[in-house]
Formats: sequence, structure tokens, C-alpha cells
Amino acid sequence: MKKIHVIAHTHWDYEWYFSRQEARVQFAYHMNEVLEALKSHQLEYYMLDGQMAIVDDYLQTNPDKKDAIKKYNRAGRLLLGPWYTQIDEFTTSGESAVRNLQLGMNLANELGEPMKIGYLPDSFGQSQDMPKIYNGFGIHNAVFWRGLPYENKAREFKWRSNDGSEVYTVNIKNGYYVGGELINCQNYQQLINKIATDSLHQNLALPVGGDQRAVDFNLKDKIEDANRNVKNAYLKESSYPQFFRELKSEGRIVPVYQGEYVDPSVSKIHRGIYSSRYDLKQVYDRLERILTYQVEPLMAYAKFRGIASQIGIVKDLWKTVARGQAHDSAGGCNSDKTNDDIFHRGIVALQTANAVRDYLLRKLSISDLNRADLYLYNPLPFHVKRVSEIKISTKFPHFDLIDEDGNKIEYDVLNQQIENAALLRRNHAEMEDEKYYVTRIAVELDLRETGLRRIRIKEKKQHFEMKETQKIQNDRLKIVMIDGKLQLEDVESEKNYSNFLFFVDQGDEGDNYDYSPAFNDWRLDLDFKDAEVKCTTGKVISKMQIRGSWQLPSDLEARKNRVKNEKLKYFVELTLDKESPQIGFKMKVKNTVKDHRLRLVINADLPSEYSYADTQFGVIQRDVVDPHLTNWKEIGYHEEPTALRPMLHFANLHNDQRSITFLTHGMKSYEVIGENFDQLAITLYRSVGFLGRPDMKRRPGDASGLERHETPTPDSQLQKKLTFDGEILLDKRFDPRKIQQQYLVHTTQNELYYQCQEINRYVTPLEYFSCNPVKLKSFKNEVDLQDSECVLSSWKLTTDGTGYELRIYNPNSNLCKGGRLIFKSPKTVAKLDLNGKIKEVLASDVSSYDILDVEKGKIITLGIF
Repeated sequence: MKKIHVIAHTHWDYEWYFSRQEARVQFAYHMNEVLEALKSHQLEYYMLDGQMAIVDDYLQTNPDKKDAIKKYNRAGRLLLGPWYTQIDEFTTSGESAVRNLQLGMNLANELGEPMKIGYLPDSFGQSQDMPKIYNGFGIHNAVFWRGLPYENKAREFKWRSNDGSEVYTVNIKNGYYVGGELINCQNYQQLINKIATDSLHQNLALPVGGDQRAVDFNLKDKIEDANRNVKNAYLKESSYPQFFRELKSEGRIVPVYQGEYVDPSVSKIHRGIYSSRYDLKQVYDRLERILTYQVEPLMAYAKFRGIASQIGIVKDLWKTVARGQAHDSAGGCNSDKTNDDIFHRGIVALQTANAVRDYLLRKLSISDLNRADLYLYNPLPFHVKRVSEIKISTKFPHFDLIDEDGNKIEYDVLNQQIENAALLRRNHAEMEDEKYYVTRIAVELDLRETGLRRIRIKEKKQHFEMKETQKIQNDRLKIVMIDGKLQLEDVESEKNYSNFLFFVDQGDEGDNYDYSPAFNDWRLDLDFKDAEVKCTTGKVISKMQIRGSWQLPSDLEARKNRVKNEKLKYFVELTLDKESPQIGFKMKVKNTVKDHRLRLVINADLPSEYSYADTQFGVIQRDVVDPHLTNWKEIGYHEEPTALRPMLHFANLHNDQRSITFLTHGMKSYEVIGENFDQLAITLYRSVGFLGRPDMKRRPGDASGLERHETPTPDSQLQKKLTFDGEILLDKRFDPRKIQQQYLVHTTQNELYYQCQEINRYVTPLEYFSCNPVKLKSFKNEVDLQDSECVLSSWKLTTDGTGYELRIYNPNSNLCKGGRLIFKSPKTVAKLDLNGKIKEVLASDVSSYDILDVEKGKIITLGIF
């Protein structure tokens, strides 16, 4: 006899076509009904969608309900967490996913205990790394709906990550809302047969809930009625923890599946979501980068030198990240008013994160007894060599940079502005002359681990001017413009790339969920013909600046008629650092075109069957053509399985001799194109004007989102100035660890410095205010991570603020060296779980610690006290 576990729940989108504020009001009343139903035993169990953000918001306005929530949670009747919000797994970094779970589980622990089930029923696909992330939090069961491929038929299976981590997983193929039929119809037997499809188990889950669904106070009556009318089945109120206990007790052998799940087999999967509302993705990508690689390491650096930390601010910022990375919020498939709120929250959080970084840089610098003019910081535990672009304010136009050993430091002047610090007057001629110079320079830096460099600024008669040239080059690469096309020479490998970078513009008749080609499309390959090209070369940096405009169709109607009636202005800057194998890429456009997609194409000349990209804690190999592209309709897929793919930090093509990688700062979608699949196409942005559209080319049928209501979203046409930032990395072989290391250096490149001066009080908004120095402990580097072949994921204060927390992982397919930790003073080293809890003390009172070799895919978290 089948045992049907009826699981009462609600699915609560944090925001969508409605705003967070509207959902919050709805939930306040909904939560009161939940507590009432539990109190009266009209419900025995209730699950709050596996996320704590809605509970967090509720308790801010209903603090008197905290005791009731605790009571029902501790009784096992009200299921909380484990997530803070239900993330979009393919636009959320590994550290953001970890912090999301930390926030959710810690808040749930304050109210009782979290539900130890990886519950993401509606995310648009499942990342391959989720089992190892779950296991790091002591979670060994999981539930999801979307993404399982056609070939994987089993409803219950073990989902395995590449490090061997496993979660016992149930796929709710009929959706988290399927149990609504129990309430709304009488054909109970048909419902039981439906949820039993592809399951060999006697225990089955029937989730009764849905999007913002009200409490079903009549659930017990419906269960009783169903039990009177079904055969060979028994329904009972239950919860997911109880369901998994009884499911596993059957002792059946289940298959083992591995990999990511992004197939539209049981529902739409929306692979186009990665490129919707680029402006939103750019803000949150920058926010998580600044938090992970600047604010947290710098706060730890400052704490152990005598400056008290502000962990509460950081925690609040991670909450903003988590709210912005909920699966609808991050996807951008929202109404315009909702997107405005998400964007504004991200901008406010960015201002806060920048303020924390700027304050700490200033406080550290002015407190140094060995006073210098300029301080350059590396708060991370490994050696960094980079070219940084920084601004310096001086009373004189020309200067030398002198290091602590009295040596001159080479730099290039990129531009210089004259400012006046005198009191403002309506008539500028009446102002006193208190002019000073703000000079942006490129300087090569060599920074010790968790260390700094002190630099003196000394006036001189003249500085070196960058020279105008016909090309840019360094010891490794040479780039020249010929007839409007960029030609690249890799000097080391003697490989030439013709038309190395160009752009492709196409119509987009999709929506906020998906890219879809226009029914009357017109692809335009765009080069730099008639553009203004300026090349400059200095001692440490070379730049090629390209200014121009492309004539494009203004909208779908113009594209249909093959009319170029709109001008798209652009600025592209390519940068080569001294002796560096990567090309810096920056771009600005003023978008005035509607319903189109603009892509950067890297002509890699690498015919490929597979592409490669990073996941939260690893790397994945993907087919360049989906195996079901030709038969997706026949097998019942809900949309075309497009070759569009997600990336967090990089996308790559390679063979045994060459590797080309694009490192991204906000662009999240790529595709391998070209007749021989030898070109890497990076989606810069998409302009579309609807939340959902029906009957699209690659997604026929009903509109996504709201099926019966057309929701225009003119703001998602992105009619504004847009900026893009990334790097192109050339190498002899594909080395994910090296690529991620370069990404990390790139993201800390230009902002971790401070100049002690009083002439420019507006370097940052905080500079105007006074700041007291403190008595600092030694500036010497405290921790040095040497000879590690792993990727640094996180370097921060431990949860209790008493030590450092180090997280590294191995993205490669073979064993790699963990490295050696060197300490300035004796330390205790402990193994931590992903929630920062001590699992085992590894060494006490040691001056160094050898990290064991790390197996493929493994995440290692250490506490250093």
C-alpha cells in the first residue's frame, strides 16, 4: 500500500510581478493564519518554503510572535529554513550560496532548529555543486523540481558531486503545487497515480501548497475524504523530515546521478534568464565581489591590528545579497517596479560596502607610526603581483613614487585633472588659487601576503608621458587594428588570430525569462570600421581606445524591414599590462535600440565539442550543442534546450596546446558559436520589453510567469548607458586554478589603497569627516599561504571574531597541494564546517601548518586562532 505524505506548505516568492513590500504585507497576515492553524490543530505540520527571509521580515513587525514560532518549531510542527532565500543557483557564487545558508540556518537555530533538507523547489536549474555545499552544512537530503534531464527517470536517487558528496534526493516532477488538486478536485485516485509515476517506493510526497497560497484550513477533511475514496493508498499529514525517514527505511537501492540539471523536461528552465536585466546582475556581482575579496579580508586584517570589526554591517550586507539573489530577483523576471526596488537595494548596499572598505583603509593608514604618503594593501594570505590604476592628489603636477628601500617605482600617467580647493564663489575669477592635481596612474605592484607597501610621493620636474603608437603590445601579445578588424598575435606561441574580437547584434523577441530570436531576424556582424582608434604605450601598461557608433535597426519592425535607423554609440578599451598574458576589456554603450541582443565574440579558432565554465566550487564541461536540440518536442521538453549557458566568473575553450578564457564582471551568459564551434560569444545585454510573451520561436505555448496577463516592462529595454568589464586570458593549457587566481587578482586590482593628504577632501564621501588614529599592532603579515594549488574562496574573521577563517577548494580533476600556512606567532588550526563550526582541532600552538593534499572537487575550511 502506498503511504502518501501530505505536506502542507506555501511557496513564497520574495518578489516577482509584485514588490517585496506587497508580499510582506500578504505574508504578515498569512503567518498569523499559519500560527492559528497550528494552535487549533487544524494543521499538524507546516513548511515555510525552506527560507528564512520571510520569517525575518515578519518578526521585525511581529516580535510578539517569536515565542509561538519557537514553540511550534521545537515541536517539529513548523519547519524553518535552511535557506535565507531560495537562490538562483547559476548566478550565485559559491561564497554567496554558503552565506545564504549560514544566514538561514543560524536564524532558524535562534528559533529552534533548521530543516536539514536542501529545499529548492523552483530554482531555474540545479548546480552540480549543491551536494557538496549541502554536506558542508550537515544536510544529506534534498528536494527540487526543475531541471532533471529526460534520461534520468527515477524520482528518488542519490545526487553526487565530483568530490563524492551525496544527498538523497527526491524530484517532485509534478511540481511543488501538485497537492492543490487534493483541495480543489474530487479525483483523488488520479492524483495518487500521477505522483506515483517513475517511483518504486511505497512512501510518496504530496506537497499541498503553491505560490503565496493561503492556508488550507480544511486539509484534514480532504485527507479523510480521500482515504475513503482511494484504493491501495493511505494519506496522512506529514513533513519532509518524516517523509525522508520513512522513505529511506524501505531500504531500496536507488540510482546515483551526477552533474548539473538544466533541462526543461518537467517545466520550463529559462536558460535565457542569465542575460536578463544585465544592469541588475552587474550590481549584485560587484557587491558579492567587494564583500568577499575586499571588505571581509580587510576587516579581518584591521581587527588583528587593533581596529574593532563591524560584523553586524557585513551580515546585513549579505542579507541584501541573499534577497537580491532569490531566483526571481536575480533572474530579473519581475515587474519594473519590483526591479527598481531590487536595483536600489543593491546600490545602497554597494555604497555601504564601499564605505566600510574606505573607512578601514583610512583608519589603518593614518594610524601607522611609520607615516608614508601612499599605502597599498593586500589583505589576502597570498602574494599578489598586479598592475593597478589608482588616483593620486598632489600640489604639483609631476612626481616620483619612492618605496621603503628608496627605489623609484615605475608608473604611467593615464590622465590628469586640475582642481581648486578654494572656497567657492559665483564668479570663479574671484576664487583664490588653491589648485591641486588629481592624477590617475597605472602602477605595477608587488604585494606580500596580508601585507602592505608604504610609498613616498616626491615632486619632480617632469613625468614620463605615454607615447601614441599604431598598436599595443607587451612581451607576450600584440594587438593591431587593420581595416576595422582587430588582429592579435600571441608572440610566445606564434599564433595569429584574425578578426579576434567583434560584436554580433540580433533581434530578441523573447522576454525577461528567455532570449528568443526575432521571427524576422537580421544578424549584424559589427566591426570597428570608421571608428576612432587611439593606441598609447607606457612603461607598465598599453591601451587601445576605440570610439565609434554602429547603425542598427531601432526595433523589431525596422529589423524586419532591414532598415538601419538608429545609432548605437560605443567605447571599447583594450589593455595590456607589462609581461601579462591577459587582455583587459572595458566597454561603454549608450543603448537606444529596443528588442535586441548584443554579444561580444572572441574568435578563438578552437573547434570544440565542449565548453568549460566555473560553478560555485568547481568547473563543468558542457556540450556545445544540447543532445536534445533536434528531438526536444518529441520527448516533451517544455522549451528548446538552447546552447546558452551560465558562467559565474569565466567561460573557456581549449585544446591540448591552447586555452582562451573570458573572465567576467557581471555578464553571466555565453554560447559557443561559429561554423566549427570555435568562437566564444559573451552576451553583453538583452533589451526586451515584457515580463512574459507567449508563442515564442524557441518557447512555444503559454507565456512564462503570468499566462493570462500581459505585463509590459519598458525598463528592461535598458535604454541607458551600460558598462562592461572583463579580461581575456590566453595560456598554453587549461588550468582552472590559475584562471580563478587571475580572477581574484583582477577583482582586487584598483581599490585597496589610501593616500594620506589634506588637499583633496572629496576622494571618498567619508574623507570630509575627521577620523582619529588608533594605536596599531604590528603591520607585519600574520599569515602566509604558500605553495597551494587550490583556489582561495574566502578569507575572513571566524564566526566568533577570534580568528581567521580560510576556505580553499580544488577545481581541478586531480589531487592538488593544499599548501603550507606560515604564522607570525603560534596559532591553533581547526577544521570547520561550512557554517564555521569547529569539527576537529588539527594542531595547537604551531608556527606553521601543512594542509593535506586536496582531492578533486573538495572544499576545505580552516579556522586559525
